[in-house]
Amino acid sequence: MKITRYLRKEIRCLLAALLLLLPLSRLSQPAMAQDSPAVEFSQLVNRARLSLGLAPFGSSTLLTQAAQRHADDIAQRGVATHQGADGSDYRRRIREAGYRAWNDGLLVDEAVWLGLGQPADALSWFYGQPEEWARFTDPRYREIGVGYAEDGQGVHYLVVTFGARPGVLPIFINDGAGVTDSPVVAVRLTNEEAVPLGEGSWIGKAIEVQLSHTPDFTDVPWQPWEPLLPWALSGTEPGDYAVYVQFRDGANRTAVAEATIRLVAPGEVPPTATPWPGLILPPITPSAAVPETPMATPSATESGASFAPTPTPAPATPEPFPTWTPLAELETQDTAAKPSNWPIIAGLLLQGGALLLGAAAFLRRR
Repeated sequence: MKITRYLRKEIRCLLAALLLLLPLSRLSQPAMAQDSPAVEFSQLVNRARLSLGLAPFGSSTLLTQAAQRHADDIAQRGVATHQGADGSDYRRRIREAGYRAWNDGLLVDEAVWLGLGQPADALSWFYGQPEEWARFTDPRYREIGVGYAEDGQGVHYLVVTFGARPGVLPIFINDGAGVTDSPVVAVRLTNEEAVPLGEGSWIGKAIEVQLSHTPDFTDVPWQPWEPLLPWALSGTEPGDYAVYVQFRDGANRTAVAEATIRLVAPGEVPPTATPWPGLILPPITPSAAVPETPMATPSATESGASFAPTPTPAPATPEPFPTWTPLAELETQDTAAKPSNWPIIAGLLLQGGALLLGAAAFLRRR
């Protein structure tokens, strides 16, 4: 009897532990499954832009909030549309996120995709739709936000928001690489293409820049703006290094940008990945003249899923990338949650519980 009571107590403890562990296994996985596709898609977009001779997009937390809000909304409804369930359009959602672009948020846009594939499939679909791809190559946009959601049926939803803010000119060290094993890097600059003449105290198209190790730019000479500039980090020891860039336009209006990179020991940086796995872009034929890009405006079907496309100027011929600066390495992010060990643990606990129950029943019959 004492053995039977002891076994019953052990069984109750095992079952209680099992009930506690199983919910944790379900709660620990969605964050990775939701975050990695958005991050991977953003990286693929920037690799595609680099292959076309365009600067990468800077990542905007505010644009991401607006994109994620709409991705969650359309995933719940199972539709691909630019109109929110509350009647909002993308301009309203971006404005409500706190993103203040030129003309109070008018210089923004949005792209929507749903499907069963991976982020690379979504980007391939956008690339095959000229009206959609125009948003990704519009030189006026400098920032991007990506939202991702699933509907429970295995369908993936991606919402991409685009924008440009006055005075925000992102810079990229080694085209956005997180690490480098060389203290000599390349700094890629953006410029004010949305409102080249500027507005009020906001900078227009920059003609000169200063590069510095510190944000005070003391005794730093001005030099002509170039899309790609070489730069030596302030040290050669492994660690994090910042680069500051001050832009100046013809009216002496300025804007400052910052980027950081981690310097590691030689040989620690893995081999450079291919620019865009699974998709080959056609060669770019430069045109004699690039027409001015008009402002994108909503179409008459404001309540539907489409807006008037933004005409895309012909991209310039991609410049050869310096041999001393590799392309930004694509970080290996899983597009789905990694397999968990919880099912194995649960199975072992259940098997142990079954054995204990059998032993208790056997002893009770005796």
